[in-house]
Amino acid sequence: MEPIETASTIERMLLDQAKRTRTPANGSIELLPLCNMNCDMCYVRLSHEEMERQGRMRTADEWLEIGRQMKDAGVLFLLLTGGEPFLFPEFRRLYLGLREMGMILTINTNGTLIDEDLAAFFGKYKPRRVNITLYGTEEKTYEELCHYPGGFEKTLNGIRLLRKNGVDVKVGGSLAKANRDDLDRLLDIGEELDIPVRVDTYMMPATREREMPYNMQSRLNPEDAARARIHALKREMGPELFTQYVRQSIERADHPEPAEEKPGHMSCMAGKCSFTINWQGEMRPCVILSEPAVSVFDVGFEAAWRKIVEETGKIRLNAKCSTCHVRHLCRTCAASALLETGDYGGVPDYMCRYAEESLKILRNEWEKIQEKNENGQDISNR
Repeated sequence: MEPIETASTIERMLLDQAKRTRTPANGSIELLPLCNMNCDMCYVRLSHEEMERQGRMRTADEWLEIGRQMKDAGVLFLLLTGGEPFLFPEFRRLYLGLREMGMILTINTNGTLIDEDLAAFFGKYKPRRVNITLYGTEEKTYEELCHYPGGFEKTLNGIRLLRKNGVDVKVGGSLAKANRDDLDRLLDIGEELDIPVRVDTYMMPATREREMPYNMQSRLNPEDAARARIHALKREMGPELFTQYVRQSIERADHPEPAEEKPGHMSCMAGKCSFTINWQGEMRPCVILSEPAVSVFDVGFEAAWRKIVEETGKIRLNAKCSTCHVRHLCRTCAASALLETGDYGGVPDYMCRYAEESLKILRNEWEKIQEKNENGQDISNR
């Protein structure tokens, strides 16, 4: 989850202005690659041995120095993530130091390490939000998918403790084959706890599975991912908004705006007003991309940002995507194209199938909506 998801109108205005001026207003720091869980689909986690072969964790003092440079450059929103960020030594000192600089902080965590003391700390020194991922709705899923027995109840307990201390919490769900049947229950939990839930059904291919066919990967097949996404949207939006979404999506597919087929630029905030810095200190446009990359510890934050802006502007997406009639339903971006195909300009088969299946499902939903209107019957759950 991004640090500025569900941003307010004022926050969006600030980010839009930053995007126009190429000011690095929004960023994230991956404090470490270590995690107390070992999820099958994770593309970040390293073991202690793997981490030591690649480098070392930076200290709180080193990150605070980068924080001072970020402040001078205009950074306002900052996400602290990992791995599991609460495993980072002196996390609280770093958090307070960045907060005192005026940073608006968000935290990504699996939630299992949140106890009463940590929840009280955040109750006193509130972040903008704590994003917690629920990987399933029962202990069996945490054992089989995350290899972390007891993780489900620990996560729920962490959520309850944060809420008890008045901390804003958002739950994210990552849907894979091992927990595909948990979708409705994940959404139910959000309603029961009165917290927003966003379930992501598209997952980047995990490093260890990237060369495998889809039916052997832990993530959902593209058609199943599309089906789950539409189902989640239907519940999240409610009948009125969902009907509008269906109608507009089909209209855009059937009557696409005229466009010239040409290589596309990155349209997101990455490398324009947003960046990420990994645990080794390499600045990148976003958390998924491994390049372009510049070390903030070698050249300083400002110089690294200027280089990232320059190199991001050179990235081009496939020209065919610019005129595709289902582009608005597709999740393709520079990062997904690179990880799915090995090339920024590649056309990911996974994403094409995902988008086409989404349109097919939406057409079926539209038929149900029309039939309901004609018959005056509630068939929304058929």
